[in-house]
Amino acid sequence: MLGHCQVEFTADGRTVLADLPVGSGGGKSSVGSPLTVRYQADDPRVVAREDDVGGGGAAVLAVMSGGAALLFLTISVVAAVYVVRQRRAGSTAGAGSAGWHGGSPSS
Repeated sequence: MLGHCQVEFTADGRTVLADLPVGSGGGKSSVGSPLTVRYQADDPRVVAREDDVGGGGAAVLAVMSGGAALLFLTISVVAAVYVVRQRRAGSTAGAGSAGWHGGSPSS
């Protein structure tokens, strides 16, 4: 499965199997390759690659995802405003041509 990487290591004398966060680098490492991980002392299942700590791949992925979401939101708002303005302009032009026309009454 894409983005589902696990690491196995020993912490406090016991073997721990933990999932790396989505977006962790290390795609070039083959299965079984040694790598350095950091883990929380109170919960060793919470891990991160040493190379990802301090603004690594996971942080870049989070920033890019947030930026993409913000861009999509901005485009959606601009498109909605454009559609509303087009509808108002269309209804204003249509009301003038279908209304009363000036002139003198014929006898």
